[in-house]
Amino acid sequence: MQIMPFVLSANLHGGELVVTYPFLRTEDWSSHDDTPTPDNSFFRWLAKVYASTNQVMLNPDRRLCHNENFQRYNNIINGANWHTVPGSMNDFSYLHTNCFNVTVELSCDKFPRASELPIVWENNKESLHVYMEQVHRGCKGVIRDKYTEAGIEDAIIKVDDIDHHIRSGGLSPSYLTCTFFYVTEAEGDPVPREASSAQPFS
Repeated sequence: MQIMPFVLSANLHGGELVVTYPFLRTEDWSSHDDTPTPDNSFFRWLAKVYASTNQVMLNPDRRLCHNENFQRYNNIINGANWHTVPGSMNDFSYLHTNCFNVTVELSCDKFPRASELPIVWENNKESLHVYMEQVHRGCKGVIRDKYTEAGIEDAIIKVDDIDHHIRSGGLSPSYLTCTFFYVTEAEGDPVPREASSAQPFS
């Protein structure tokens, strides 16, 4: 993840029809409890993007896979509110990288036969394409020092009203999404740096 800094990913599972988003582990290790991240609204958006374009999830007459009716939640749910999963890739990616990761339960059948895979693909193809397109949401730009205009590498970025910092890419000049941020520090800097807003790529 450090060599190839992904920003969006999805785990593909079988056995249910729902999209889950972090956190997947409850704070008190209870069996289930709504445990949102500071970026909860964006994670819900990502989950809705997938679920709202999925042919099977959208079918109001579809049978339930098991006991849970996820249609009442629009086929998305906070992972920990369904069942707690310690050490999930979703939570790790969010806490230790810049990658936003959801889990897609894309079929009632946990182990579909090879002959059924073309149907599973058709049911999920559009959802996967639309989900991947979300990587382009937001603004992209170059983070530059406010005074020298030099690119800032490995900048730690805080977004107003979201208690989750991200780090810009290691390329020079650094790349980041959106303009409503400020740089608090950069790798190797003894004091915080003040950066100008991201400038769009030309």
